Amino acid sequence: MATCPKCGKKLRLYHWRPECPACGVNMIYFASNERLLAESEKTEIEHAKFQPKVDRAKAAFFGSPWAIARIVLTVLPWACLMLPLGRLVNQEYVLSFNAVNVYQYLSGQGFGNVFSSAIKGDRLSLAAALLLVSAAMVLVCLICSVMSLGKHGKSRNLILNLIQTGSAVGAAVCFSLADIRAALPDYSSDDLRWGGFVYIGLLAALLVYNLYLAKRGLPVKKTVCYIGGIPSDEYFQYVEEGMSELEIRKKMVEALTKMQDEVRAKAAEAEEKARAEKAEWK
Repeated sequence: MATCPKCGKKLRLYHWRPECPACGVNMIYFASNERLLAESEKTEIEHAKFQPKVDRAKAAFFGSPWAIARIVLTVLPWACLMLPLGRLVNQEYVLSFNAVNVYQYLSGQGFGNVFSSAIKGDRLSLAAALLLVSAAMVLVCLICSVMSLGKHGKSRNLILNLIQTGSAVGAAVCFSLADIRAALPDYSSDDLRWGGFVYIGLLAALLVYNLYLAKRGLPVKKTVCYIGGIPSDEYFQYVEEGMSELEIRKKMVEALTKMQDEVRAKAAEAEEKARAEKAEWK
């Protein structure tokens, strides 16, 4: 049930007027300035707490040459999937294949059937499934790199890179050990091609590079936020020290007054400079 913000009288449904029936104050406009100030401070505090996350995301994705190099190294393995990853040998011809051919094989056999066969131990299906997982992890690693400077960002990146590299290595091993004649009777043998080794090498390089960045760190350009004219770091320090709201408000007034004086001084300086230039033209 609503109450009067001034005297605390409980209001009934028939108290429809904006004036309190007990003290007569207009409840809509009562302490409106204080409420607006409190809402403004609340908004600035929320912004000051959220801004560091934005700064870390920018630094992790494109904030420095080190971060940009990681993005390039993360995406580059996708291009390598277009290289010859392996080949199947027939008595009449040799078929080189890449990720496109693997996808056609998966879609032709049915993704559910391939994964089911992989679980049952079919090495060729397992190789195709692991390669698909490794390729999908490229996108996952790219998205998660934005959060790499978060609380668990470093460990998350390393785990994802290990899954990605391990899946690629597992796909290569399973393909090498697969019984091609049983799975594909038209072919007699198979072997890995240089594209597969390049793909695994790039994934390993990304893993090593993330280990290096985890130790070195990335520079974060901090955006200064203000709460009532006070830098957010100072404001939160005042709150932790137990400073009263009245004392904090006094510091806000001093900071805002100083900022206003600086703006007026710059405006006066610009106006004086304009007058001097105008006098020179005359």
